[in-house]
Amino acid sequence: MEKIIIVGGGGHCKVIIDIIRLGKEYEIWGIIDNIGNQIMGVPVIGKDEDLKRIFLSGVTNAAIGIGGLNNPSLRWRIYKELKCIGFKLPVLIHPKACVSDYSKISEGTCIMAGAKINPAVQMGKINIINTGAIVEHDCCIGDNAHISPGAVVCGGCTIGGNAQVGANSVVIQGISIKENSIIGAGSVVTRDIEENSIAYGNPAKVTRKNFI
Repeated sequence: MEKIIIVGGGGHCKVIIDIIRLGKEYEIWGIIDNIGNQIMGVPVIGKDEDLKRIFLSGVTNAAIGIGGLNNPSLRWRIYKELKCIGFKLPVLIHPKACVSDYSKISEGTCIMAGAKINPAVQMGKINIINTGAIVEHDCCIGDNAHISPGAVVCGGCTIGGNAQVGANSVVIQGISIKENSIIGAGSVVTRDIEENSIAYGNPAKVTRKNFI
């Protein structure tokens, strides 16, 4: 098995560990984090400044162990740093997710248990498709988006980069949610949402701007 490191500890890191172990394709070499000794039996082996040394030692795969709800720009910064060093970020798919062979999933994306990705989906880099989320046919999802647990994105929707669709939300078919926007949990999105917006409710309404 190829070796892989996880950058960042916390709750999302635990899910990444679980998916990698179930997939049996990679051996987790360790975690890069500023605090702690181990997570779920995986040792913390260094900090950010150790990444290049670890890469040069022959560990060339990495996964981002930081979730995207609070600060998606941090995930993107970590991704750019890893790519600059030369790391590969594999797509990680839980064995109990259902992903169509006719979808395109880009590097670093994590698809969790019970998620469903249907045909003709185009998905960018380092997305999080969380537990039980559904992305229907012909959707286009930008880089570093987060589709939260139980959310449903209906057919033909566009979700912009850094956008977040809250838990148990529904995005009606053909809707466009632009970059850096947040949809609150339990919302129903029936019209397009402009960039840098925060919207929630049924139907979802923009309440304020999101400056990240």
